Formats: sequence, structure tokens, C-alpha cells
Amino acid sequence: MAEAHSGLPPLDLDAPTEVPRVSVWVMLRPIWPFLIILVLWQITAYFLHARMGDLFPFFGSIVFRAWELITEPMIRAIGGIVDQNTLYEMTGFADEDVLDELIQSKTQMLKDAGFFAQVKAIFTNSLGFFDQLAKLADGQLLLHVLATAWRLPFAFVIATVIGVSVGILMGRFAFWEGFFVPLLSVMLPIPALAWTPLAVIWFGNGDQTVIIVTAFASFLPIAMAVWTGVKTVNPVWIRAAQSMNADKMTIFRTVVLPGSLPMILSGMRIGLARAWRAGVGAESLAGIRWGLSAGIFDAQEYLDTSFMMVAISVLGIFGFLLEKVLFQPIESRTIIKWGMMEKMGAQDKKI
Repeated sequence: MAEAHSGLPPLDLDAPTEVPRVSVWVMLRPIWPFLIILVLWQITAYFLHARMGDLFPFFGSIVFRAWELITEPMIRAIGGIVDQNTLYEMTGFADEDVLDELIQSKTQMLKDAGFFAQVKAIFTNSLGFFDQLAKLADGQLLLHVLATAWRLPFAFVIATVIGVSVGILMGRFAFWEGFFVPLLSVMLPIPALAWTPLAVIWFGNGDQTVIIVTAFASFLPIAMAVWTGVKTVNPVWIRAAQSMNADKMTIFRTVVLPGSLPMILSGMRIGLARAWRAGVGAESLAGIRWGLSAGIFDAQEYLDTSFMMVAISVLGIFGFLLEKVLFQPIESRTIIKWGMMEKMGAQDKKI
């Protein structure tokens, strides 16, 4: 009888594992959409600049505006390095009013000197390193970023804790499912912005209103996603655990929770996106002075579109960093490591 041949080369277990090479174009693939948007923005600004002026700024103007917002306190401090002896050598007398005028004139000259002159002044001034850091901490953009950086993530954490808890109750107990599902189904389509005026009346202006509205808007999709994840865990896994005499808590901890984790993370992503949108409306209506969204609406009154674009870009970068720092490490250490994505039908290979 003739031997069957598969036509495949013999398997060499001692051969070194070859790692497929990734081309530069594939590595730069995430940058392509931003480059396309940048080119389209520059072309649009070129045709609209004659009609709208700085209301539709070029990309370079936006970048330089971001530089101004970051370094403005330091530039002002460098311009203020004028002592009484220098004033006396220049004018022959020392006077506080003349000193103030000289400081303002020097600061304005430094602002008008351009980017490279400002960089040179930053590295060649007589201020100490920690003094410069202290001046940078007083920057307008940094204050807006710090206000948003604690307010929205804090609201998201509250929404996650409550949403995951409610979602698990809905998925595990029929009573809580019948209690919460109709309520959440009614509230989920209502925009968070519609609740903001009521929240201002009930809780007043301030951070508490922004946190409550943001947490409420983020809680709804998280709870619904967790409920769906718990309800759709593969029953074969549960029966396998029951066949080994596992109790309910063990089944929940080792089967239900890991099995629903992909849906939980998906709901958290949606909740984070809704938190950003709710935070924008809440900061604009709740009388908040500091915050990226509050800064955007303040800049609208002065037609400072460059500041608005900088703040919007920071919001996008903030969300991107949260995705990279929060969600991707959790995914890589849990559902990807456990093979949960393939179990739910995800493709291992990309075309």
C-alpha cells in the first residue's frame, strides 16, 4: 500500500522560531488618519483664511497657541527679570512705575520675538530650575487640564463601581433584573445634557454637579453592558463547573466574571465616551471656571479658535491615554491571555 503524503514539508522542532517582520508602513498605520486630517485641515485653512482670518487657523497657529498657553507664565517671569540697578543704569534713576513699564515692554518684546527666541530665553535666563517649574504650573492650559483630569476620571470610577454592581445584580437575580431593566431602558436614550439644568437647580453650581451628571451618564451603558455580559456567559462553562461540585460563589468568581469581562470592558469604554460628552455639557452649564470644556466655552466669547482647538486636542489625547493606560493593560492581562476573545468569536488574524 502506498504511503499517504500531505505535501507539507517535514516539521523541524529544532529550527528557530521566525518572527514575521513588520514593515514600516504597517507600523505607521495608526498615524495615517491623522496625517490625512492634517493635510485636509491645511488645505481648507488655505482657502478659508482670506475670508475668515484667524477664525479658521492654520495648524502651525494652533501649535504655537498651545506653546503660548504652556509657557506664558514663564515668559512673563523672564520678562520681569529687571532689577533696580539695571533700571538705574538705563535711565539714571529708579522708579517703580518706570520699572513696571520696562517689565511690560520687555515681556511684550519677548512674546513677539517668536518661538526660537522664546526657547533661547527659557534656557539662558537667570531663573532656577524649580522656579521655572513653578511658573509652568501656573499656566492657564495646565490649570484647565488638571481640573478636568481629576473631575471626569473620578466620576467615571464612581459610575464603574455602581454600574458593575447593578449589572451583576441584574444578571444574577431575576428580581433586580425586572426592577432595573425597564428603568435603565427609559433613561438610557435621554441625553445627559438634558439633566444638567435640573442638576444645577438641585445641587448648585460647582464640581459636584459636573461629577453627578458625568457619573450618571457613564453609569447607564456600563450597567447594561455588564448585565448583557453576565446573561450571555456560555452555559456549557457553568455546567462544567457545576459538575465539579463548585458552589455559586466559586462559579461566579471563576466562570461568570471572567466570561463576562469582554462585555464589561466594552461597556466601560462606552461609559468613558459618554462621560466625556456629559462632562463637556456639565462644565459649560455648571458655572465651572477651570476645566477644558469650560475653557472652550470661555474662548468662544473671545473668538479664540486656536485655544478651542488646543483644548479639544487635549481632550482627545486624554481619552487616548486612558485607553492605553487603563483598558489595554487589563485586556492583555485578562481576556487576551485567557483566550476569551477567540471564545467570543473574535478573529486572531487580521486581513
